[in-house]
Amino acid sequence: MTDTIPAKIFSVAAKQPQAVALEDKIGDTYLGLTYADLVERVESCAAGLLDLGIKPGERVALLSNNRSEWAIADLGIMKAGAVTVGLHTTFSPHLLKFVINHSGAKAIVVAKQEQLNKLLLILNEVPDLKTIIFIDPDHNDLEDWEGKHFVNWDDFLAQKKEGSEELPDIQTNPDDVATIVYTSGTTGEPKGVSLTHKNILSNVDAATKAVPIHSTDSFLSFLPLSHVLERTTGYYVPLIKGAKISYAESVKTLADNLKEVKPTILISVPRIFERIHDGLWEKLKAGSPLKRKIFVWALRQQPGTFGYKVGDALVFKKVRAKFGGRFRLTISGGASLNAKLAKFFEKLGIQIYEGYGLTETAPVLTANREGARKFGTVGQALDGVEVKLAEDKEIIARGDNVMPGYHDDQASTNAMIDSEGWLHTGDQGHIDEDGFLTIVGRKKELIVTSTGKNVWPASLEVELNDDRYINQSLIIGHDRKYLVALLVPDWQEVKRYCKEKKLAYYDPEELAKRPEIIELFKDRVDTIGRRRPEHERVVSFTLLVDEFTSERDELTPTLKPRREIIKNNYAKEIEGMYS
Repeated sequence: MTDTIPAKIFSVAAKQPQAVALEDKIGDTYLGLTYADLVERVESCAAGLLDLGIKPGERVALLSNNRSEWAIADLGIMKAGAVTVGLHTTFSPHLLKFVINHSGAKAIVVAKQEQLNKLLLILNEVPDLKTIIFIDPDHNDLEDWEGKHFVNWDDFLAQKKEGSEELPDIQTNPDDVATIVYTSGTTGEPKGVSLTHKNILSNVDAATKAVPIHSTDSFLSFLPLSHVLERTTGYYVPLIKGAKISYAESVKTLADNLKEVKPTILISVPRIFERIHDGLWEKLKAGSPLKRKIFVWALRQQPGTFGYKVGDALVFKKVRAKFGGRFRLTISGGASLNAKLAKFFEKLGIQIYEGYGLTETAPVLTANREGARKFGTVGQALDGVEVKLAEDKEIIARGDNVMPGYHDDQASTNAMIDSEGWLHTGDQGHIDEDGFLTIVGRKKELIVTSTGKNVWPASLEVELNDDRYINQSLIIGHDRKYLVALLVPDWQEVKRYCKEKKLAYYDPEELAKRPEIIELFKDRVDTIGRRRPEHERVVSFTLLVDEFTSERDELTPTLKPRREIIKNNYAKEIEGMYS
């Protein structure tokens, strides 16, 4: 069928077989894989899965960092008529076991020794899983045991060459499930979102009408491919449009990889833009006062004026060069982006198009676009997507991109999609007269204080995180008399403050207890509070030494806080603020 994801990409490959599709950094060099190479390896992967006895509709799991093998395995699984189950590399062994068992995965493709080690811990507890295809663990001497078959990736792909037979014609239809994407789960166990070829391809088509992508574009991929935002917009979109994808080594090496790859498009989340913004100011503050003054002067110039052109030549062009110097646009999703941050990057000559969606909608529902953009909003509905507000201001949506349901969970499906096909997002917002949607917050995250006041924590957290001294924050207050906050300071900024004030500098453990540092944060928090109604002011806070991390399950793969887990981890500190 032509309306499946592999068929669309194979069609592009037939038109431009020698164009580079994927790039991985090997050593110090990025090595490319052409579209023709990609097709050959996908077919080899599909043949290997069929040889293993994988049948159409069966599930194959994928546990890997971003790399070309991820795309090859994913397309190979779908080419064989099977269903890809992408696993987040941040999953604990407990969550891996849950997802593998819930999906009924028969085989798994796994990369890196660290991920294989997690899998080995639960191998006796995943009875349906029969085959482990490993890409690059530290050793290649794993033998079959406990009824599990181990095979090396290279050997697995080589099977087709030995047989040299044509792939059987697997009849896959647009309405067949292409993938099950397990929600990262800010609360409770993750749910498996079934997405069909039609769901994803309709979203690719609508998204690229809103934000056109060209075969000359180059993407740098660093958000996890197991998450649907990167999967659709950072992987399927570029390949279906004939563009090139380069894989970052990790989030930590993003700055270096941007300079090396020089992408034209970056798919990101607000947290990354915040880090880039903070990093820029950190370097400016460490530099000469003159450079700082010139930068601030340039920011004050209005676009289109002579002053702005001078500022662009002196300052902004050099800043853009640090990101490769070729950005055509960047896209932000996964969480709310601070409007001030978007305006800051706009001044630098870097356009951020903010959008909104859910895993259940494959994922994009709305987007800002060229000639139709409003800072602070997530844009207008895509073509073919209906978005409106329910009576309680909940955002509901309908369209070809809406999932058929959750895997093996009809009760949750019925709770999410009503009898008229409207998907209830769980988010609340408002739509202006031009159709631009603004997100207010999650219904489940709404804090109702014991005095009956409603507080949306996300908007207050965005404002707190925008402060130069605050890295992360979490607001607590449901069924309590007042709000309190867990604050993770930007310890580099705190250190700089101590130097400016000629205070002795201590380790973060000591600083978090120092009266003068606590007073600094009280002043910052109170300043923000004065801009808000009294019931939205933070009365007490605790300074935390360590950041919230995915390793402790405190953040989702797109860096959103898992509120209940964080609250459980810091229950003692929270109770201390109320006692």
